[in-house]
Amino acid sequence: MKNSNTRKERDALGEVQVPAEAYFGAFTVRAKKNFQISDFCAPKVFKEALGTVKLAAAQSNYSLKLLSKKEFSAIDKAAKEFIDGKYDQEFILDVFQAGAGTSYNMNANEIIANRANEILKGKKGEYKFVHPNNHVNLGQSTNDVIPAATRIAILFALPSLLQAITGLEEEIGKKQEKYKDLIKAGRTHLQDAVPITFGQEFDSYREALKKSRAYIIQLSEQLQILGIGGTAVGTGINTDPKYKEHMLKNLTKLTGIEFHKANNATEIANNMNPFMNFSSGLRSLSTDLLNFSNNLMIMNSGPKAGIGEIDLPEVQPGSSIMPGKINPSIPEGVIMTCLHVLGSDRAVELAAQRSHFELNVMCPLIMFEILESMKLLTNAINTLNKSCIKGLKVNKERTKMLLEKSLCNATSLVPYIGYHKTGEIVKTALKKSTRLRQELIDEGIFTEKELNELFSADLTTKPSKIRKKLVK
Repeated sequence: MKNSNTRKERDALGEVQVPAEAYFGAFTVRAKKNFQISDFCAPKVFKEALGTVKLAAAQSNYSLKLLSKKEFSAIDKAAKEFIDGKYDQEFILDVFQAGAGTSYNMNANEIIANRANEILKGKKGEYKFVHPNNHVNLGQSTNDVIPAATRIAILFALPSLLQAITGLEEEIGKKQEKYKDLIKAGRTHLQDAVPITFGQEFDSYREALKKSRAYIIQLSEQLQILGIGGTAVGTGINTDPKYKEHMLKNLTKLTGIEFHKANNATEIANNMNPFMNFSSGLRSLSTDLLNFSNNLMIMNSGPKAGIGEIDLPEVQPGSSIMPGKINPSIPEGVIMTCLHVLGSDRAVELAAQRSHFELNVMCPLIMFEILESMKLLTNAINTLNKSCIKGLKVNKERTKMLLEKSLCNATSLVPYIGYHKTGEIVKTALKKSTRLRQELIDEGIFTEKELNELFSADLTTKPSKIRKKLVK
């Protein structure tokens, strides 16, 4: 007895029962059954990129007279609907699947083919007018489609990430300008070192982010080189001699991104290093954010028994047992995100090491890890900016007090009283638990006015000429 809720399709392995109203087909059903490993599905931006490859292929094949006008018109409409997300609920497969991404490629081919047949008044699953392999996948292989779609998806996601980084740079720059003349204790090895201004310190954080952003942009340029048209092993079997040229032109026009032909399409199919290199840019950015967030937490420590140089916005209660406790919640969340991204970067590196002969089949994993990392970093940076940095305040009195209590100004004394004498003064101050300034005055070495000049920002936080009148 026929089940009205399913339709029957056949593939190389036999009959498959497919949900009657589904736009996907037999290949997708088998892949869905085989791989139920995680809840991780392809990001939306990858679906858009994959649909864009299918649309460009249809345009190219139509220009080359390999598709009829009727076939092209139906595929064109179906592919655009796919790009717009109309069938996202039909793109259902697990990230952890058979290698290379054949399941993803066929999932898209079946959806677009069935929708195209529907447009042409055909029935789903019969593929009377448009076939997933013969028409939608014409001139393509999973082995050139999925890496190309991955590159395009990363480039689609890139502007949002860069915008987030730039926004954080700008906000840090505002703090830098606001507190540019406020001197604080500089620290190395988590110990008192020499004075530095808040402006100089915050500028170092901003500069690090700026460099990572430039590095990411530089690495992304390699992703504009595509092996599309190389099909199975880069040789271009089953493609028209002009197909590759048409594909690059159409993809450039559809995306607004300038794409270029790979010098060797076999190399680009088996060498995932451009993805690994791009991931290293995300690793660099994550490391910057980790260091910055750690420093924010330490400077915010307290509020009474810690450093307490800055006050971060209070965003939520910090404890279920300690009343009134407030934690640096936003930096903590950013750090967790960065650690996750660093783990993903390692996964990308390991996947890139799995190339065998003409193909690396780990592209689905690479795609997921990079796109997920980009999304997480974009969201984390925006959260850090909006909910932490914008509301950050420097505790000026606490900062000045800590600087005075520290031994940071000792180094600036060396040109004036010598290294040995300075060391003796430092030891005396530590032993008596007095301040450096007070010891210098008590021993009659400098007056209060002279110390104000010696400990000024001009002499302690930048290169300066020795004031000969103060040399003892």
